[in-house]
Formats: sequence, structure tokens, C-alpha cells
Amino acid sequence: MPTEVHPYPFSGRQLPCLVDGEFVRQGRTFENINPVNGQVVATVTEADAALVDRAVQAARAALRGPWARLSTPERCALLRRVAERIEQRFAEFVSAEIADTGKTLQQASTLDIPRGAVNFRAYADVALARGSECFEMGTPDGRGALNYSVHKPVGVVAVIAPWNLPFLLMTWKVAPALACGNAVVAKPSEETPSSATLLAEVMQEVGMPPGVFNLVHGFGPRSTGEALVSHPDVNAIAFTGESATGAAIMRSAADSVKALSFELGRAPDLRALRGGARAAGAPAYDRRAVRGRGPGTAHLARAPRQGSVLLPPGA
Repeated sequence: MPTEVHPYPFSGRQLPCLVDGEFVRQGRTFENINPVNGQVVATVTEADAALVDRAVQAARAALRGPWARLSTPERCALLRRVAERIEQRFAEFVSAEIADTGKTLQQASTLDIPRGAVNFRAYADVALARGSECFEMGTPDGRGALNYSVHKPVGVVAVIAPWNLPFLLMTWKVAPALACGNAVVAKPSEETPSSATLLAEVMQEVGMPPGVFNLVHGFGPRSTGEALVSHPDVNAIAFTGESATGAAIMRSAADSVKALSFELGRAPDLRALRGGARAAGAPAYDRRAVRGRGPGTAHLARAPRQGSVLLPPGA
């Protein structure tokens, strides 16, 4: 594990989008703010509807290009190269995640970034080991028939990752989508754009064909996210975030019957009562809400007031 934090890799720079194999820095920008000290560490390119459309069309074109002609072993070899390159740039990924989320060095370097690299290897292994099914059946003429499954890509997959585990959850969605031969348009949270931008650089460095992985930065409603999930040429959406946002995405996706993969909800609370000694739930609160310091879905969202008795949810 690293013993010190590497310098933030985008200090004073503008984080670009990646569209059709080219980094794009044009149009409006917004600030990337370190949550620990409130300092602006970089600016970020905000993708408008036109740039989102370019990214989706690039992904669709990639499905008809060299990417579509790669065999499963060839695709999986590329994913393993992505994992290797993440590990080679490990210190940069760790510092990017810390700057965006305020996580500890220990958590970012033992969970978030290692798991992100492992996701590419794991889903490459799954894709290589995946089998198909075959069933025999009788027919009226007595000759019989053979029914078998054929795996085909869904198409263009929109990936929207949250701010609490930016890199881990981004790769958790991107890796299986690519392993199955899809093309991706990814949007990280506007609060945590850095590690996704590093991933875009890695995709370029390992020779991922243009349009296979596209990255667009921006906000949700009336911005990048809304343009992405409502795009008619997006075939599937993978989203982690709030339930209300998931409901809005589902309504938007209904018109074109997009495939959906959701992880929804929010962090749980502890209830508090005035007075008395600390209850049995207090040690768990310390572990989940205080010691990690950075955000996470397993962390508790609200802290009870001082002098309260802590009660676990449902008590």
C-alpha cells in the first residue's frame, strides 16, 4: 500500500470528454472541488446534447467497425491490458479518487482502485468461460429440432456512476459491457470526474478502438445525463444512484424500451433519542460513519445529535 498521496494528476488543468477516440475540450466548463478543503483542483468540460449525440453515434459506429470483428478472446485480452495499465498508473488513480471524494489513502489504495482493476480481469474471465445452452425437442414430422442460444451485444450502453465509489462502480458496469462486445458512453458524477478521465486515457493507451469507450462529463437533469438516457440510439442504461433519479430514467427509457440495470437507494440512518448512555449501535456507527471519512453506500447518512442514545434502524 502507498505511504503517501501522489500529486493530483489534473492539477490546474481542464478535464476533457472522450468522443470517438479524441479528447474534447470545448464549450462550457464547471469546477472540480476537493471536498476536504473546498479548493478548486481542476475544471471539467461539460458535454452538451450535441456532444452526447456525437458520443452515442461514435459508439454505434464502433459496433459496425473493428470492435465488432474481434473474437471474445481478443476483446478479453484488451480488457486485461486495461487492468494492467490501471495498476501501472495506480498512484495517479489513488490520488484522483482521494481528491474527488476525500477518502483515506488506505481505503482508496486497498479497495476502490484495486477492485476497479480486478473488475476488468474478472469480467474477461467470465466472458471467456461463458457457455451457451442447447435443447433437443420433438417435432410433428418426427425429425426433431435443436434449439440453441447465441450471445449477441445489446448495443450502445449508457453507464452512469455515482460519487461514493466512483471508480469501482464505473468499472463494475463498463467491464462487463465491453466484455460482451457492447460499446459504452460513460458519465461519472459531476462531483467525481477524475478517475473516469484517467480510465479514458488508459483506454486510449491500450489501443481500444475509437468509439468503443466514450466519456462525457456533466450534470443530470437538463444537462448531460438527461441527454444521454433519453437518446433514441442508446440501447441500455446501467445506473447507480438515488431512487428518484432511477424513476426519472425509467420514464425516459420507456418510450424506446431500453434495457435497464439499476442499483438504487441511499445510505441508512441511525435514529436518536435524547439522554442516556450510548446504545449498542454506537460502535457500529463509529465504524461506518466516522472512521471511513469518505463517502460510501454502507456508511450512515445522518449523525444523531450529541448526547443522544443511538438506536439501529428498525428499533
